[in-house]
Amino acid sequence: MRRHPRTGLLVALLGAISVAGPLAGCATTYDESIASEESSAAEPATSTTAPAGTAAELLPRLVEEASSLSGLMLEEGDAAGAAARVAQYWDAVKAEVNDVRPDLLSDFSANVARCQTAVQFKRAADADKAAKNLSALVDTFLTA
Repeated sequence: MRRHPRTGLLVALLGAISVAGPLAGCATTYDESIASEESSAAEPATSTTAPAGTAAELLPRLVEEASSLSGLMLEEGDAAGAAARVAQYWDAVKAEVNDVRPDLLSDFSANVARCQTAVQFKRAADADKAAKNLSALVDTFLTA
């Protein structure tokens, strides 16, 4: 049986790496002096407080956030933060929507998820579609 001429070299290289240990030359400490105030200020803060209110109060806010997504994506703004707020509003009112109009629950959930996916894959057209669908769903819910 013939071996490829580079097989021996590969075995020797792998052996040397395993003896030296994984990533032996990498530093394992964090240097706080590297982090600057400027770099941390560039990241906009997202709200961690869960929104409170009725569906009639929060669903219009959900639509506002969803409607801003495509613009934020195109301007390279905080689209992820806006999508997170859409999800927070939905989480806050999901139970009430289920009590009043359970037939709308899956459509709301799908379009909130579409907002997340639009941001994840940078698809502003999908964000616009989700915003239009959410607006129609909110109108339907509020007229019930």
